[in-house]
Amino acid sequence: MSGNILNHVDEYRAAVLLGMPPSELRRYSRVSGLGHVENDDKGQKVVFTYEELRRICLLVAQSSK
Repeated sequence: MSGNILNHVDEYRAAVLLGMPPSELRRYSRVSGLGHVENDDKGQKVVFTYEELRRICLLVAQSSK
């Protein structure tokens, strides 16, 4: 990383940031269509932008009402 700010987070870190299990994050991701698959040297992984995480937060808050 050459001083670049990361603009996305992997599924595990996103779940930690949102305070929910990865399985619940996956469910909200599927329902909302947020997140996308990226390929790296270890295979495929789901990543989220910070805007997508914000939108998932709003979705979770609305569903808890």
